Amino acid sequence: MRLRSSNPVLRKTFETSTSIDGAVTYTNVAMRTIYLILVAGGVGVYTYINLGGYLNLVYLIAAFIIGFISVIVGTRSVTLSPVFSTIYAVAEGYILGLLSSFYSYLYEGIIPTAIATTVIVLLITMIMYSTGMVKVTNRFASFLVIGLISVIAMSLIGLLIPSIFSGGFYYLIVGFSAILSVLFLFLDFENIKTCVESGTDRKYSWILALGLMVTLVWIYLEILRLLAIFSRRR
Repeated sequence: MRLRSSNPVLRKTFETSTSIDGAVTYTNVAMRTIYLILVAGGVGVYTYINLGGYLNLVYLIAAFIIGFISVIVGTRSVTLSPVFSTIYAVAEGYILGLLSSFYSYLYEGIIPTAIATTVIVLLITMIMYSTGMVKVTNRFASFLVIGLISVIAMSLIGLLIPSIFSGGFYYLIVGFSAILSVLFLFLDFENIKTCVESGTDRKYSWILALGLMVTLVWIYLEILRLLAIFSRRR
Protein backbone atom coordinates (compact mmCIF):
# COMPACT_ATOMS: atom_id res chain seq x y z
CA MET A 1 0.00 0.00 0.00
CA ARG A 2 1.36 3.39 -0.95
CA LEU A 3 0.47 6.16 1.48
CA ARG A 4 0.55 9.82 0.70
CA SER A 5 2.40 10.99 3.78
CA SER A 6 0.59 13.28 6.19
CA ASN A 7 3.93 14.08 7.77
CA PRO A 8 5.15 17.33 6.15
CA VAL A 9 8.74 16.28 6.77
CA LEU A 10 8.33 13.15 4.65
CA ARG A 11 5.84 14.24 2.01
CA LYS A 12 8.55 15.32 -0.43
CA THR A 13 9.91 11.79 -0.62
CA PHE A 14 6.86 10.68 -2.60
CA GLU A 15 7.33 13.17 -5.41
CA THR A 16 9.66 10.79 -7.25
CA SER A 17 10.46 7.13 -7.21
CA THR A 18 13.11 7.28 -9.91
CA SER A 19 16.46 5.97 -8.75
CA ILE A 20 19.41 7.85 -10.22
CA ASP A 21 22.25 7.30 -7.74
CA GLY A 22 20.87 4.05 -6.36
CA ALA A 23 17.76 3.28 -4.35
CA VAL A 24 17.26 4.22 -0.72
CA THR A 25 17.76 1.36 1.73
CA TYR A 26 16.95 0.80 5.38
CA THR A 27 20.68 0.99 6.09
CA ASN A 28 20.91 4.41 4.42
CA VAL A 29 18.14 5.80 6.58
CA ALA A 30 19.42 4.12 9.74
CA MET A 31 22.99 5.42 9.35
CA ARG A 32 21.82 8.97 8.66
CA THR A 33 19.44 8.86 11.59
CA ILE A 34 22.22 7.62 13.89
CA TYR A 35 24.43 10.42 12.61
CA LEU A 36 21.79 13.04 13.42
CA ILE A 37 21.22 11.52 16.87
CA LEU A 38 24.97 11.60 17.58
CA VAL A 39 25.21 15.24 16.49
CA ALA A 40 22.22 16.25 18.61
CA GLY A 41 23.49 14.15 21.51
CA GLY A 42 26.98 15.61 21.36
CA VAL A 43 25.70 19.19 21.26
CA GLY A 44 23.17 18.35 23.97
CA VAL A 45 25.79 16.94 26.34
CA TYR A 46 28.08 19.92 25.77
CA THR A 47 25.21 22.33 26.38
CA TYR A 48 24.07 20.40 29.46
CA ILE A 49 27.55 20.47 31.03
CA ASN A 50 28.75 23.94 30.05
CA LEU A 51 25.62 26.02 29.50
CA GLY A 52 22.98 24.19 31.50
CA GLY A 53 22.89 26.76 34.27
CA TYR A 54 21.95 29.57 31.89
CA LEU A 55 18.43 29.17 30.51
CA ASN A 56 18.48 32.10 28.08
CA LEU A 57 15.00 32.38 26.56
CA VAL A 58 16.25 34.49 23.64
CA TYR A 59 18.77 31.85 22.58
CA LEU A 60 16.23 29.09 23.20
CA ILE A 61 13.63 30.74 20.97
CA ALA A 62 16.29 31.43 18.34
CA ALA A 63 17.25 27.74 18.36
CA PHE A 64 13.59 26.76 17.93
CA ILE A 65 13.30 29.09 14.94
CA ILE A 66 16.53 27.79 13.40
CA GLY A 67 15.34 24.22 13.87
CA PHE A 68 11.96 24.98 12.33
CA ILE A 69 13.51 26.70 9.30
CA SER A 70 16.02 23.86 8.91
CA VAL A 71 13.22 21.29 8.72
CA ILE A 72 11.41 23.31 6.06
CA VAL A 73 14.52 23.84 3.92
CA GLY A 74 15.74 20.30 4.50
CA THR A 75 12.51 18.87 3.12
CA ARG A 76 12.15 21.31 0.23
CA SER A 77 15.63 20.88 -1.18
CA VAL A 78 17.03 17.39 -1.62
CA THR A 79 20.45 18.86 -2.37
CA LEU A 80 20.53 20.90 0.83
CA SER A 81 18.86 18.31 3.06
CA PRO A 82 22.16 16.87 4.43
CA VAL A 83 23.33 20.32 5.51
CA PHE A 84 20.05 21.48 7.00
CA SER A 85 19.42 18.13 8.66
CA THR A 86 22.72 18.64 10.46
CA ILE A 87 21.79 22.22 11.36
CA TYR A 88 18.50 20.92 12.76
CA ALA A 89 20.36 18.35 14.85
CA VAL A 90 22.67 21.04 16.24
CA ALA A 91 19.77 23.37 17.08
CA GLU A 92 17.77 20.60 18.71
CA GLY A 93 20.81 19.40 20.60
CA TYR A 94 21.17 22.87 22.12
CA ILE A 95 17.46 22.96 22.99
CA LEU A 96 17.47 19.48 24.49
CA GLY A 97 20.61 20.23 26.46
CA LEU A 98 19.11 23.35 28.03
CA LEU A 99 15.72 21.81 28.74
CA SER A 100 17.28 18.64 30.11
CA SER A 101 19.41 20.72 32.46
CA PHE A 102 16.33 22.62 33.60
CA TYR A 103 14.33 19.45 34.25
CA SER A 104 17.22 17.68 35.98
CA TYR A 105 17.59 20.64 38.33
CA LEU A 106 13.94 20.33 39.34
CA TYR A 107 13.68 16.52 39.27
CA GLU A 108 16.76 14.49 40.08
CA GLY A 109 17.37 11.45 37.89
CA ILE A 110 14.76 12.39 35.29
CA ILE A 111 17.14 12.60 32.30
CA PRO A 112 18.50 9.01 32.29
CA THR A 113 14.94 7.77 32.71
CA ALA A 114 13.72 9.92 29.79
CA ILE A 115 16.54 8.76 27.50
CA ALA A 116 16.02 5.09 28.39
CA THR A 117 12.26 5.40 27.93
CA THR A 118 12.70 6.99 24.50
CA VAL A 119 14.99 4.16 23.38
CA ILE A 120 12.56 1.55 24.72
CA VAL A 121 9.64 3.22 22.94
CA LEU A 122 11.59 3.22 19.66
CA LEU A 123 12.49 -0.46 19.99
CA ILE A 124 8.97 -1.52 20.95
CA THR A 125 7.37 0.39 18.08
CA MET A 126 9.88 -1.09 15.64
CA ILE A 127 9.02 -4.59 16.84
CA MET A 128 5.28 -3.91 16.71
CA TYR A 129 5.53 -2.53 13.18
CA SER A 130 7.90 -5.16 11.80
CA THR A 131 5.76 -8.01 13.16
CA GLY A 132 2.58 -6.52 11.71
CA MET A 133 0.96 -5.86 15.08
CA VAL A 134 0.19 -2.32 13.91
CA LYS A 135 -1.09 -1.67 10.39
CA VAL A 136 -0.69 1.82 8.98
CA THR A 137 -3.68 2.68 6.80
CA ASN A 138 -4.97 5.87 5.26
CA ARG A 139 -7.51 6.07 8.09
CA PHE A 140 -4.69 5.72 10.62
CA ALA A 141 -2.77 8.53 8.91
CA SER A 142 -5.87 10.73 8.83
CA PHE A 143 -6.36 10.17 12.56
CA LEU A 144 -2.80 11.34 13.21
CA VAL A 145 -3.36 14.51 11.21
CA ILE A 146 -6.56 15.28 13.13
CA GLY A 147 -4.79 14.49 16.38
CA LEU A 148 -1.88 16.78 15.55
CA ILE A 149 -4.24 19.63 14.68
CA SER A 150 -6.09 19.03 17.95
CA VAL A 151 -2.88 19.17 19.99
CA ILE A 152 -1.85 22.42 18.32
CA ALA A 153 -5.30 23.90 18.94
CA MET A 154 -5.30 22.84 22.59
CA SER A 155 -1.80 24.25 23.06
CA LEU A 156 -2.87 27.58 21.57
CA ILE A 157 -5.87 27.67 23.91
CA GLY A 158 -3.50 27.03 26.78
CA LEU A 159 -1.30 29.93 25.71
CA LEU A 160 -4.30 32.26 25.47
CA ILE A 161 -5.67 31.11 28.82
CA PRO A 162 -2.57 30.26 30.93
CA SER A 163 -4.63 29.47 34.02
CA ILE A 164 -5.86 26.17 32.54
CA PHE A 165 -2.29 24.85 32.37
CA SER A 166 -2.37 24.33 36.13
CA GLY A 167 -5.21 21.84 36.01
CA GLY A 168 -6.30 18.66 34.32
CA PHE A 169 -6.39 20.31 30.89
CA TYR A 170 -2.60 20.49 30.87
CA TYR A 171 -2.32 16.81 31.77
CA LEU A 172 -4.74 16.00 28.95
CA ILE A 173 -2.62 17.88 26.42
CA VAL A 174 0.63 16.27 27.56
CA GLY A 175 -0.83 12.77 27.68
CA PHE A 176 -2.50 12.99 24.29
CA SER A 177 0.55 14.62 22.70
CA ALA A 178 2.82 11.89 24.09
CA ILE A 179 0.61 9.14 22.66
CA LEU A 180 0.38 10.94 19.34
CA SER A 181 4.15 11.34 19.09
CA VAL A 182 4.61 7.59 19.51
CA LEU A 183 1.96 6.81 16.90
CA PHE A 184 3.77 9.06 14.43
CA LEU A 185 6.69 6.63 14.60
CA PHE A 186 4.54 4.01 12.86
CA LEU A 187 3.80 6.49 10.08
CA ASP A 188 7.52 7.23 9.76
CA PHE A 189 8.26 3.51 9.47
CA GLU A 190 5.56 3.11 6.82
CA ASN A 191 6.93 5.99 4.79
CA ILE A 192 10.45 4.56 4.96
CA LYS A 193 9.18 1.14 3.90
CA THR A 194 7.24 2.65 1.00
CA CYS A 195 10.28 4.55 -0.26
CA VAL A 196 12.50 1.47 -0.04
CA GLU A 197 10.00 -0.78 -1.82
CA SER A 198 9.27 1.79 -4.54
CA GLY A 199 12.97 2.34 -5.31
CA THR A 200 13.07 6.01 -4.32
CA ASP A 201 16.42 7.62 -5.04
CA ARG A 202 18.99 7.26 -2.25
CA LYS A 203 19.40 11.01 -1.81
CA TYR A 204 15.95 11.10 -0.20
CA SER A 205 17.24 9.05 2.71
CA TRP A 206 18.30 12.31 4.39
CA ILE A 207 14.71 13.54 4.32
CA LEU A 208 13.47 10.26 5.77
CA ALA A 209 16.12 10.39 8.50
CA LEU A 210 15.20 13.99 9.27
CA GLY A 211 11.54 13.04 9.61
CA LEU A 212 12.38 10.23 12.01
CA MET A 213 14.65 12.53 13.99
CA VAL A 214 11.88 15.11 14.37
CA THR A 215 9.57 12.46 15.81
CA LEU A 216 12.21 11.15 18.21
CA VAL A 217 12.89 14.64 19.55
CA TRP A 218 9.15 15.13 20.01
CA ILE A 219 8.86 11.85 21.92
CA TYR A 220 11.78 12.70 24.22
CA LEU A 221 10.30 16.09 25.09
CA GLU A 222 6.88 14.59 25.80
CA ILE A 223 8.43 11.91 28.01
CA LEU A 224 10.25 14.65 29.93
CA ARG A 225 6.97 16.43 30.53
CA LEU A 226 5.22 13.24 31.61
CA LEU A 227 8.00 12.31 34.02
CA ALA A 228 7.92 15.82 35.45
CA ILE A 229 4.17 15.49 36.05
CA PHE A 230 4.60 12.12 37.77
CA SER A 231 7.43 13.52 39.92
CA ARG A 232 5.32 16.47 41.05
CA ARG A 233 2.42 14.23 42.03
CA ARG A 234 4.50 12.01 44.32
